[in-house]
Amino acid sequence: MQLLTVESATPKSSKPASDGPARGTQSVRRALQLLRCVAKYNDEGVKLAQLVRDEGLDRITTYRLMTCLVEEQFVDRDGEQLYRLGPQAVLLGSLLPQPTPLLRRFVPVMKRIGRIGGDTVFLMMRQGDLVYCAHREEGSSPIKILTTSIGQRRLIGTGTGGTAVLGFMDKAEIAGTYARNAAAYAQNLIDEDMLQARSTAVREQGCALVFDAFGEVGVAGFGMAFRMGEHGMGAISIATLTARFGFERQHKMRQMFETELRGLGLGA
Repeated sequence: MQLLTVESATPKSSKPASDGPARGTQSVRRALQLLRCVAKYNDEGVKLAQLVRDEGLDRITTYRLMTCLVEEQFVDRDGEQLYRLGPQAVLLGSLLPQPTPLLRRFVPVMKRIGRIGGDTVFLMMRQGDLVYCAHREEGSSPIKILTTSIGQRRLIGTGTGGTAVLGFMDKAEIAGTYARNAAAYAQNLIDEDMLQARSTAVREQGCALVFDAFGEVGVAGFGMAFRMGEHGMGAISIATLTARFGFERQHKMRQMFETELRGLGLGA
């Protein structure tokens, strides 16, 4: 496996290194910045011009870095000049130990919520314009509400976890997400105004409350989003029966979620 090597634009110097950031890292950081941006648009692909606009880099620098990423197979470029994640990026993910550090961190919390509340618990992580189910824990209740499978992906703003994530997005970002996926949202009978309204509701409530999502009559959802680092974003959510999800239980779930997320260092 070849390693990603990018020449630094910083002139060489005979002076000793300072205590600041490691020398020669600027181009590496820019390459990783572009790689994250490609991942954001991975399903539909992204043009060079969009990368330039999103990341604020000049076109020549962006092109050179993307060419390097393509040559090293971290990014693919198709005949329409659209960039997507390449095989090396996927391979690195597949080499993560099991369970992944993400699951080692969240599974105990999910098990505890499922045991105390009795409901199915989902860990949803943002991936560009989507959220995907990284893990699911069935609760102690004999009635299992299994609305989402591990690995399943949904549009942001749909489902409970996807709705909770909206609370971290501003109007412009939501508008861009809708524009890129207008046809798919239309199939879910969702327009941009509905997404904006859901985002506002999540911010005001501090959580997502969803009823009868995806036509599942009698099913309710509760979710709370979190940030991980500068770019990571996800949500923990539950699926339960509407009949057993009155105001008092909603309040208890909110307290439990806030406590657990604070325990992970992710709460407010």
